[in-house]
Amino acid sequence: MATALLSILHALQASFSAYTLYLSSISIRNLQKYEETSKKAAKYSSIAEQQLHKTRTTQASGALSALFSFLCSTTLALYPIFSSRVGIIGAVLVAGANVAALEMARQHVGAFWKGKAKVPLPGVGEYNDAISKTQEVKLNMVYLVASWTAVGVVSLVL
Repeated sequence: MATALLSILHALQASFSAYTLYLSSISIRNLQKYEETSKKAAKYSSIAEQQLHKTRTTQASGALSALFSFLCSTTLALYPIFSSRVGIIGAVLVAGANVAALEMARQHVGAFWKGKAKVPLPGVGEYNDAISKTQEVKLNMVYLVASWTAVGVVSLVL
């Protein structure tokens, strides 16, 4: 019973992590459309260079934390035998590692993208969409943190 419940929870996590990765990929793809312009600006401005670097690193940290969540939850959902082999301590450690990775990435993404306003000009729709998708990725990381916390608690209780 406990293994079945955890498998279902991990399958739901895997699905939501995959969706978050999808949103992240859209955001990254949309931002890459402005990459050449950003690189040119970075040649002449240290601020533009810093912004380009932070844009890249925040997008990468969001995507990598969602990928880590996806890989862990998929492994645990598809191979319940693995869950029983790692035991309670292992399950709690995996949950804790995911909580830590997702929360650090969420704070990293949030610190940079919080102050980014959408540009009310024609021709920058993809940039504005990237901002929206990034905010959605950040929100999804909150849900993933909650789900990994719940899985850790369930692992301890069951």
